[in-house]
Amino acid sequence: MKKYQTWAYLNAEGKKLWGDVFTDGEIPIQSIIAQTATLEGVEGIERVFLVDWKELSAEQQKAVLEKIGKLGGASKEIILKDVLKVGLPLRQKYTEGCGTSRMELF
Repeated sequence: MKKYQTWAYLNAEGKKLWGDVFTDGEIPIQSIIAQTATLEGVEGIERVFLVDWKELSAEQQKAVLEKIGKLGGASKEIILKDVLKVGLPLRQKYTEGCGTSRMELF
């Protein structure tokens, strides 16, 4: 049985970036349908999944905030405020697929 109802699988590039936080290569997401987004510091429009923040362990949440803070230079408090306001995007290019156990999506 899966830990999450809906998840994305990290590809090799995604595991290089996020494998230390998501050791099993799976990230809980809100929907299997990718959305388009404009990300700060990234040119153009990206396809993203929104991470299901409440499904992350406290350790994973802390590690994500620290990693994003190091990459972008913002404080953990500011990052958390943004995550809680608009969500945490996972770029689709870092995934190799997704799955769900939510039958209403089929």
